[in-house]
Amino acid sequence: MKIFKKLLIIIPIICGIALFAVMKTNKKPPVRVENRERVQTVRIIPLQKMSVVPRVLSYGYVEADRTWQGITEVSGKVVFVNENLKKGFFIKKGEMLLKIDTTNYGLAESRGVADLMNVDARLKELEQTQANTRRLLSIEKKSLASAGQELKRKRKLFSNQYISASDLEKEERTFLSHQTAVNNLQNVIDLIPSQKKALLAQKKSGESTVTERRLDVAKTEIRAPFSCRLSKVNIELHQFASAGTILVEAESVDRAEVPVSLSPRSFLSLMPKQYGKSLGQIPNMETIRRAIGITAKVRLPMDKDMRIEWDGTFSRTSESMDLKTGAITIYISVDKPYENVIPGKRPPLVTNMYVEVELKGRMLQERWVVPRSAVHKGKVYISTPENRLEIRPVDVRFNMENLAVLSNGFKSGEKLVLADLVPAVEGMRLKPVEAPDVLENLKRHALGEADL
Repeated sequence: MKIFKKLLIIIPIICGIALFAVMKTNKKPPVRVENRERVQTVRIIPLQKMSVVPRVLSYGYVEADRTWQGITEVSGKVVFVNENLKKGFFIKKGEMLLKIDTTNYGLAESRGVADLMNVDARLKELEQTQANTRRLLSIEKKSLASAGQELKRKRKLFSNQYISASDLEKEERTFLSHQTAVNNLQNVIDLIPSQKKALLAQKKSGESTVTERRLDVAKTEIRAPFSCRLSKVNIELHQFASAGTILVEAESVDRAEVPVSLSPRSFLSLMPKQYGKSLGQIPNMETIRRAIGITAKVRLPMDKDMRIEWDGTFSRTSESMDLKTGAITIYISVDKPYENVIPGKRPPLVTNMYVEVELKGRMLQERWVVPRSAVHKGKVYISTPENRLEIRPVDVRFNMENLAVLSNGFKSGEKLVLADLVPAVEGMRLKPVEAPDVLENLKRHALGEADL
């Protein structure tokens, strides 16, 4: 038993010594490995100038181009309400929405017309009085002249003592009475112009009152100033409407607007310097629109399989920049947002709808366009004809989502390295592999034929 235990210890030791001896006998000297240069496989595309359409993507909420508040200018009970006077209904231009009772205003108009008729009658009476007075004055003047001749004759007779003093005094009283009548009639004629002027002024005032009452009657009808869609209704049939109350609110349906915010850099990228021209001292908005030349696509941010979009046009910019964000707001107009509606497929462009807006500037010719990921902190990687890495600094004119537009400094046909090499060592050996799909996709994005 003791011998067996000793063998269990000795045998493994002997085997280990034997194995070590065999390994030492068969040992080979170390193989010398040659120092080979590391080759990095990279994807490349040939650099070439291409046309590019500056584009910027933004988001905003749809607003109505015009809004209207139906505010009553007169008070009264509502006696008529359009059957479509409900929130969300469409109303045509000129269609009556509601009518207020015209009884009080109609009576006031009738009283005004009656007053005018009274003034007209008094004017005619005054004209007749003037004509009659002129005829009486003509007669009295003849009588005065006759009395004057008779008085002169009586004075001669009195001086010759053919008549008494009482006869002379009687004739003088007759002459004076005729003279007084003439003066009175002349005064009446002299006062007629001022009386006529007062009546004409009263007539003019009455006409203004009648016109005002007729306007009040017209104001009892509230009609749609343009084709619209009702957004608020605050009145019912037989309710009393006070002057100055907002009864209905509506939004236009012929055009919608989408205000979107852009950073100054993004906004300027849509307006290349080559198109910059002086607009004068205070340009109008139409001049600004022509100079900027921005077009737009408004679409619902949904799956690409369900593409819903509208053509938009640049309308105007805001008068100032946002104090908090430093962004500038531009307004995109969409004409006829309710046309071509397909239930379940294409909805209308309604207020407060959240939409995506793609803005496009004028096309730029002959520009160096590369993938944005190929620019590394202001530098790009070039594969030389010897398949070596060249690190070249570049000037980025502007970025556009996943594209970068670079300045000059390249030759057509040079190979741009797409990979982000880590580490990137100047002169390192490369194994370039063409990526035609990347180049084709780059061209489509540059021309605006692919989504940002």
